[in-house]
Amino acid sequence: MSKIVVLNAKGGVGKSTISMQVIVPYLYTRNGNRVVNYYEFDDENEDSKSFINSKLVNSKQMKVSDKNLRDPITDIVLREEFMCIDVGANKTTTYFVSSLIDSGMIDAIDLIVIPLSDGELDAINAIELYYKIKESGSNVKIIFILNRYNELRAVDSQFDIFLGDKRGFFDTQGFIENVLEKDRNYVTLADSDAIKYCRSFGTTVWELAHLDRDLSAQLRDAIKEKRDKQEIKLLSFKRALKGDCELLTTKNLEPIFERIDNILSRD
Repeated sequence: MSKIVVLNAKGGVGKSTISMQVIVPYLYTRNGNRVVNYYEFDDENEDSKSFINSKLVNSKQMKVSDKNLRDPITDIVLREEFMCIDVGANKTTTYFVSSLIDSGMIDAIDLIVIPLSDGELDAINAIELYYKIKESGSNVKIIFILNRYNELRAVDSQFDIFLGDKRGFFDTQGFIENVLEKDRNYVTLADSDAIKYCRSFGTTVWELAHLDRDLSAQLRDAIKEKRDKQEIKLLSFKRALKGDCELLTTKNLEPIFERIDNILSRD
C-alpha cells in the first residue's frame, strides 16, 4: 500500500505536473490498474482540475484554512489505499510538513518526492525541506525529481547548482553534497510538449500513450471521406501527440517507475 507525498515550498517547480504525470500513473500501474486517490492540499490553486478527464484518479481538494493540519493528515494517511498527496507551495508546505511531523504520520508515508527545476531557489528550498524531514528523525524514503530537463543538455550542466560542476571548470559543490549518501536519489523528467498538451486535454501522458484507439486508421478514414478539415487536423495532431506520449512513457516514465520501485524495496 504506497502513500507518496509531493513537496517543495518553492512555487512553479512542477509539483502538480509530477504528481499527475509521474506519481499517479506509477501508483495506478502498481495497484492493478485501479483508481488512485489524489489529495491536493492548497489554499490558492486547484491544479487537480486541470486533469478532469483523467480516468486514473479520484481527486479531492483539501482546503488549508488552519496551521494545524494534524487531524486531516492523520485521517487521510491512515486510510488503506494507494494515494498521492500533492502539497501547495509557500505556507501550505510549511503547515503540512510541520503537521505531518508533529502527528507522527511522516512514518506512515512510503516516499516523499521533492521536485525542483534548475534555479538556485529551487535547490535551496529542496535542501531546506530535506533538512526539515531529516531533523524529524524519520527514515522516510526520499527522491528528488529534476523537472523540465532539456534532453539536448547534459543533466549535470543544466542542474549544476543542485548536482555541482562535474566538468571541473568552476569547482562548484552541488547542494546534493549536503544530502546523505543513501538519500541521493534523483531522476529527471524531460521537458516535453506532450506533457503540456495532455494537460490541455485534461489527461495524462501515460493514458494517451495507452489509448486503445487506432488514431492512424481514424485519420485515414477521415481523409478518405473528406470530412471537415478541422476534424482532420485534430486527428492528425492527436495521432502525433500519442506517438510523443508513447516515446516519453518508454524513455522517461517507465525508468522513473523502476527507480521508485528500487527505492521502495530497500530495507
